[in-house]
Amino acid sequence: MKRPLAILLLALAASAFATVAALSDSALSAWPFVAEVALTPAKSGLYEFGVPLQVMDKARDDLADLRLSDAAGREIPYAVRVQREVDDAQPIAGRIFNQAAVGNTSEASVDLGESPGEHNEVEIETAGTNFRRTATVEGSDTGADWKVLKTGEVIFSFTSINHTAQSGRVSYPTSRYRFLRARVGPDERVDKEPPAITSVRVWLAQREKGAAVTWQVAVPSYQLQRHDGAPASSWTIDLGGKVPVDHLLLMTDDQSFSRPFHVEAVDDPQNPRVVASGELAKSVGDRNQVTTIVFDNEEHARKLRLITDDYNNPPLSISSIQASAPLRELYFELKEPAQQPLKLYFGNANAEAPHYDFEKELSAKLKVPGTSAAIGSFVANPNYSPPPLPFTERLPWLIYLVLTISSVALALVLFSLARATMRNTPDQQASEQR
Repeated sequence: MKRPLAILLLALAASAFATVAALSDSALSAWPFVAEVALTPAKSGLYEFGVPLQVMDKARDDLADLRLSDAAGREIPYAVRVQREVDDAQPIAGRIFNQAAVGNTSEASVDLGESPGEHNEVEIETAGTNFRRTATVEGSDTGADWKVLKTGEVIFSFTSINHTAQSGRVSYPTSRYRFLRARVGPDERVDKEPPAITSVRVWLAQREKGAAVTWQVAVPSYQLQRHDGAPASSWTIDLGGKVPVDHLLLMTDDQSFSRPFHVEAVDDPQNPRVVASGELAKSVGDRNQVTTIVFDNEEHARKLRLITDDYNNPPLSISSIQASAPLRELYFELKEPAQQPLKLYFGNANAEAPHYDFEKELSAKLKVPGTSAAIGSFVANPNYSPPPLPFTERLPWLIYLVLTISSVALALVLFSLARATMRNTPDQQASEQR
């Protein structure tokens, strides 16, 4: 019994020693991939580069496992900025008053109250349909001395079969005026009297254009199938890596078509997820037009499946497929020239997010454009040390040893109980006979 127990204790000690040794290794040895980052010129200042698809494929989806260091191994704080298009508007409460017609123009004023804060957009609703009218927006601190904020802006509403296109939003320079006044002129083709203003809503709008990275993917062969009982075609698209994607851009040789479609993420073929659906359409004369599929949300996937319901039509002739996603830009700042080359480490799924203070300072620093840095192809980290296997995988024989020892111990206990029972039985019988 003592020998197996000693072996067990030695195995546990060896495992603990290996774990401590692994924890004492350099932190960068836990990252399996590395790429060099070149600076030209190499001086202090703000730098930036777009995170390549090959890095995003190996890194975590949130890129929180990225680590940047100089040639001396000193860690360099960074921030990742996702260049998504932003179109956000916060409503500003207001009270509409003085709705009136002045000549052939309608006007309405809005009181935003004391200290209304910033605002830069109004949404003007007017009665009627199929019109194109001009609008003017004015501001005032007192309700008497009006300053023109925007004039000559067009608002419109057009309706056709099952479709309506309209816009009543007017943007103007960010202001803090308490009072706003909207004035709308008539559409001379349809308005016989001043158009009635039915509502004026005020907003603080934030709009950023964003930037995208787009790459070509191979056009796969289509597969014939049935979808919802109708003949359909499907294309399984390989994006080249597990990367973010929110658009597909298709070029087709067909002159015109209209097909219901949906796109699935199929990294797990047994559990496909629908990421986009709608109708693909193209009209005669749009031969070179790109058909764009916009996803409901950005996805991280390697394989997508496009399915179109063809009914009695032949499958679409897709000649080109591009994938697109918001650009990820990595920013960092050198307080002084760093030892070259810089290195970007990634691929550590267990890494904790670094939460650098630099992230909170980035907005202010972006007032000055950063210098472009160049990132090279990634390679395997030569110092990579994989995490230790679970204890049971490192010492698989230990399970059998423990089971054997447990079985022997249990057998000894049962044997002892049986002997004790056998001794007690004759004594009990003799006592009963007396």
